[in-house]
Amino acid sequence: MNYELKSGDFVMKKVTAIILSAVFLGMLIVFPKICAEGILNGLESSAKILVPSLFPFMVLSSFAIRSGAYECTGKLFSPLARILKLPKSTVSAVVLSFIGGFPVGARCVKLLCESGEISEKQAERMMKFCVCSGASFLVTAIGAIMLGNITAGIILYVSQIVSGIILGIVSGIFSNKESEKKIPVKKPESTDIMQAFIMSCSDGATAIVELTAMVSVFSMLINVVEKLGADNYFLTSIIEVTTACQKIAEKGCPLWALSFAVGYGGLCVHLQIFSLLKGIKINKLIFELYRLANAFLSSLITYFICRFFDMSVQTFSISGNANAELTSTSIVGAVSLVIMSGIFLLSLNGKFLKK
Repeated sequence: MNYELKSGDFVMKKVTAIILSAVFLGMLIVFPKICAEGILNGLESSAKILVPSLFPFMVLSSFAIRSGAYECTGKLFSPLARILKLPKSTVSAVVLSFIGGFPVGARCVKLLCESGEISEKQAERMMKFCVCSGASFLVTAIGAIMLGNITAGIILYVSQIVSGIILGIVSGIFSNKESEKKIPVKKPESTDIMQAFIMSCSDGATAIVELTAMVSVFSMLINVVEKLGADNYFLTSIIEVTTACQKIAEKGCPLWALSFAVGYGGLCVHLQIFSLLKGIKINKLIFELYRLANAFLSSLITYFICRFFDMSVQTFSISGNANAELTSTSIVGAVSLVIMSGIFLLSLNGKFLKK
């Protein structure tokens, strides 16, 4: 019976792969120019938004784990670890996921799991809430550039953080402590600071190439869907978050609608996370349910914040560059990076300078 089920799953996967391949090939043959435009749009978006805003945090997150600097961060933010019912070593991953953006948390969690600091079950639980739009994207790209209103971006960012912490607490309440015990893993010998930095740059480059490829493919898909007349920002929100935010801003929808879109993140982001977490078993259905819960919760928080401060919940019309360019000189991104770098450098006073 089990063999039959496994055989059926195998056949289903093969059939699904064949169908998707046929659809993909059909798009390339029938809409070659539209597909090419979509790929170019994706590459341009990655160059202007993804690389400047995420690559530094990818390198920083990898360096924090490889160098052992996360141990210092865990001591500084130990109350947060207690609230979330997680080891202190996970705090750097949680903080960086809230500051750096969607894939950064996944990268940190993967490194922690590989180093034996957390179990696979703990890694799975962390990915229920360590998925957040970064400060640079929300405050600068959406708030300042798309909406022309930094306050709106800050509200979106606060909503994401509060929602993430709430979901982290909820996941901790329902977690099985026995199943989350760490499996003893022999830690590798401590890495030299320079070597850790070089390896971190390599990690960041590899991750950013994978993310760029994913964004380009989904950008192509969105371009084809739009050309076929299915230009709907709700559908786009399910597929890819950046394009969805641009459309929501253009239509002047309520701010909570933007919060819902960034709270869910889109399938493109979800696949990026699954790619970064390859090798770790993640219940994808539970993951998607938590993403939907985060979307509803963050949009609700945004709505009440706007009502509390007697602000208009209607977004401003899109202003400036509709492509929402985000440069590496983003003030929010720079300040966040400096703060986190300072925290990590504190660890040099003890562990590393003694070598």
